[in-house]
Amino acid sequence: MSKAHRGKGILDQPKKGRGTCPICKRSGVKLLYEVSANDKKLAICKQCNTSINRGKKQEELAAATA
Repeated sequence: MSKAHRGKGILDQPKKGRGTCPICKRSGVKLLYEVSANDKKLAICKQCNTSINRGKKQEELAAATA
């Protein structure tokens, strides 16, 4: 099965969807997940998205939006 179109959806984003995660401060990661807190939307990495969905990193999310 061909994988020629993998990642094509993020090519139109700035820096091809990569940047620094505002929660964990990792640089050069794909910021594909949007989370809203305090009426702000943040683009976060996969690991932080999983942690937030499982109930962890709530303090970091609140601090990043403040």
